Amino acid sequence: MIKTAFIGLGYRGRQLYGLLQHIRGFRIVAFADPGVEEDAVAGIPCYQRGEEDYRRMLAEQKPQLVFVASPWHCHVRHALHCMECGADVALEIKGGLYIDEYRPLIACAARTGRRIYPLENTLFMRENLAIYNMVQAGLLGEIVYMRGGYRHDLRRLLLDDDGTLGNREKTESVWRSRFYQEENGDLYPTHGLAPLCLFAGIGRTDRIKCLTSFASKPAGLRQRIKDLGGDSSVKIALGDVVVTQLETENGVLLTLTHDTTLPRPRSLDFEVQGTKGIWQGDRRLIYVEGSSPEETWEPDESYINRYEHRYWRQWGQEAVEVDAHHGGMDYVMLKALEEDIRGGEPYPVTVDDLALWTSVTPWSKVSIAERKTVFM
Repeated sequence: MIKTAFIGLGYRGRQLYGLLQHIRGFRIVAFADPGVEEDAVAGIPCYQRGEEDYRRMLAEQKPQLVFVASPWHCHVRHALHCMECGADVALEIKGGLYIDEYRPLIACAARTGRRIYPLENTLFMRENLAIYNMVQAGLLGEIVYMRGGYRHDLRRLLLDDDGTLGNREKTESVWRSRFYQEENGDLYPTHGLAPLCLFAGIGRTDRIKCLTSFASKPAGLRQRIKDLGGDSSVKIALGDVVVTQLETENGVLLTLTHDTTLPRPRSLDFEVQGTKGIWQGDRRLIYVEGSSPEETWEPDESYINRYEHRYWRQWGQEAVEVDAHHGGMDYVMLKALEEDIRGGEPYPVTVDDLALWTSVTPWSKVSIAERKTVFM
């Protein structure tokens, strides 16, 4: 079994821990989180004597794999120390707080021989993996345009019931809200961008050449604060909607949208368009020239079934049974990680991919602040 530890036992850490209870290959030996009680998980030690106690955990427990599910600004230093202690790292998504943030991680992984597994769950959605197979098979032709985003109303997370920003104790609201007050850019590009890069080979056979970002005014969060009776004059830097246009060296155009402070249902806003067809993820519709009725959308389910990815053929049934919250994609992601560690099929992405996806955040901030296209 894989001797496994956690740094961070908040909302996301607990989700992942719960799913690992259904996968026999992982043995959880310890947690480190200064914000929880010592007996937070029955029968498993929790190192919680301050923010550096994870170092004691690593020294005493010597795990093979560490899940880093700490706040965004802690990811790099936590992952670096894990690798220096001889552990591979399953790294929760986000980061990209500044340009070249992940360069030390890439260098450390190369020097130590340790692995970093980016935990971007949207890569493992059933539909996305099937679309990847369709693109590989040429069903949609040559890819020309793609769209994705993180469109998820987070006002309830960011604000307490009295309209105070960052005041929900012991939640990510405490640290995540600071980014909304201090930065203006695409704070969370990975959910939308990672699958698009997988589809079109960006980071392998193609690369992002430039981007231009635009931000709306920050009206939504301020309106909710006012409605709840809070101080609507509080500083808010992030526009409600941030749109980023990207262009690759091979001439593929991409649109990313960050939209988290206006009322709306959750959406990843996926669209993939090529010379032979188009897929719209939210609507679960597809049009394939020569196969679909003329200029008529079809439900995509028959195509998803036909191009079902091996991961979902193998683990799909158990995934949807134990991972209701995210429709099975987290479970499939963890099974793919386990398979890689055990010497099977390699995990589909690396820390180099993570560095690419997250670089959109600092470059989008530059583009908005300086009103210019940024060449990457």
